[in-house]
Amino acid sequence: MNELIAKKQLITYIKGKINLSLAEEEVIATSFQFKHLKKKEYLFKEGDQFTSTSFVVSGVFRIFHTDSKSLEHILYFGFKDWWVGDMAAVINKEPNGISVQAMEDSCILYIEDTRMESLYTQVPAVERLFRIITQKTLSVFQKRLFMAYSASAKDRFLELINRHPGIEQLIPQNQIASYLGILPESLSRIKRQLHAVKK
Repeated sequence: MNELIAKKQLITYIKGKINLSLAEEEVIATSFQFKHLKKKEYLFKEGDQFTSTSFVVSGVFRIFHTDSKSLEHILYFGFKDWWVGDMAAVINKEPNGISVQAMEDSCILYIEDTRMESLYTQVPAVERLFRIITQKTLSVFQKRLFMAYSASAKDRFLELINRHPGIEQLIPQNQIASYLGILPESLSRIKRQLHAVKK
């Protein structure tokens, strides 16, 4: 994957949501920077000052928080054509409160916060696009919060695999268990129960 192909993918993604002129496409392409990350490499860690928004061109990322007991809590996974970053850090101009790590060799396009503000002025439709993306992201997190309080671990697992078919081939079981807030042994038990029902 090279930078030119990556930026064409980004433009294709954006044009699927808003209309762009050729001049606007060029402005967007030049606003983003390309980065390749190797498996297990961090885009940024908690405490870093990486106030950028990143578009996943290829690969898979895990976005997580580490608590005071050094336990990791996965917030979500980032796949191809997803956006990853720390929205709170960008908005509040503070150090990152989460970490973003590549789970396999991956490529991203990222845009610095200050450059994003300039892009909003140059291509107003992009600001509308990110408002829509933000609203959708918030609705997903709200649904996940509701499920964390009201749904069983089995129901949360079923919701995850229905929303992301094939995720079990991409993400190790212990990471999925962390996302669900359960032990890997509990996830294994749930999968055995579901397998038994299918027989």
